[in-house]
Amino acid sequence: MINVSRKLGMVVLLLGIVALVIGVVFIGQGIVKNNMITQAMQMEKITYGGSEEIEGFIDTAAEAKLMADTLMKHRMEDYGIYSELDREDPGRATILNAMTMENSLNQAQMGFGIVTVVIVSGIFMVIMGIAVSGTGLALYRLGGKS
Repeated sequence: MINVSRKLGMVVLLLGIVALVIGVVFIGQGIVKNNMITQAMQMEKITYGGSEEIEGFIDTAAEAKLMADTLMKHRMEDYGIYSELDREDPGRATILNAMTMENSLNQAQMGFGIVTVVIVSGIFMVIMGIAVSGTGLALYRLGGKS
């Protein structure tokens, strides 16, 4: 019985360490991707002077959402729905440009959201890795006492 508890403790300890390492990798990848999205948005130098909520370049999820919503509102007010425009309407090109910008900003916002999920998952895995490793260590030690 002693030997089985020690072996089980060692397996649980190793699983905990694996979870801990994977959690750290998730956190690291999340941070790297967050920085990558932010830098890409800053390179585009998108600004909007019509809102006090956005200062400087648009480079956060909240700013991207606000700008995408603002573009959509103006586009809908000025031109309506793209598919309802006449084929010869000169506003079609403007709508396509606005929709492209909206989609890019929405994708950036979704990217920030996915990054947040990855980082939080990594934190959870680190916490679970510590808990599982502690349990495995306790089992290992208990197996050696009898």
